[in-house]
Amino acid sequence: MASEPEVIYDFDPRNLPPEMLRAIGLVAAASSQTEHVVQSLIGGLLGIDNIETLALTTHMAAPLKDHVVRALAELSAPSPAQLDQIDDLMDAVNDAFDKRNLIVHNAIARHPVTGECFSYRQKARGSLQLSLIPVTAEEFARDAALIYEAGMDLMRFMISRGIGPRERIRPIRAALDRRKKAREKRRDGGVRDTNP
Repeated sequence: MASEPEVIYDFDPRNLPPEMLRAIGLVAAASSQTEHVVQSLIGGLLGIDNIETLALTTHMAAPLKDHVVRALAELSAPSPAQLDQIDDLMDAVNDAFDKRNLIVHNAIARHPVTGECFSYRQKARGSLQLSLIPVTAEEFARDAALIYEAGMDLMRFMISRGIGPRERIRPIRAALDRRKKAREKRRDGGVRDTNP
């Protein structure tokens, strides 16, 4: 009985079909847009301006943003019904980000003969699990639309409730060299702060 030849999958992303690359890029772009909306919600719930919002939220991981939104909403939502709406919207955002994570955190491989694409999924929670799951550009494009719409639903809610960070009025200070030597030089040189 002859055994089937071993398949050597192509993991070079440059060899993925253009429509697959486009769909993956669309997932990434939609995710960035939706994360920005969540960041704006945090700024709005805190009552801070748009620049302070960016300073606070830019490096927050998505799970932390979710926890912060829910905690702030609980403190400031005018009714349990509005809190439920925020929870429902954030559940949808989290579901969307789970789809994003499956796409961008797992390698995509191409079958060398058929050209079919597979997501190489890895889990290591309690035990190591590896699987090759067939995927299509159309599926990824649908996921990108879902990710984008989760953010837009959240944005529509924010607009309907007047929730969002304020526009910055004070000018932004030019970025300073904040390393220790630069601070010492400013102190030793008698450089005065021109922005009280």
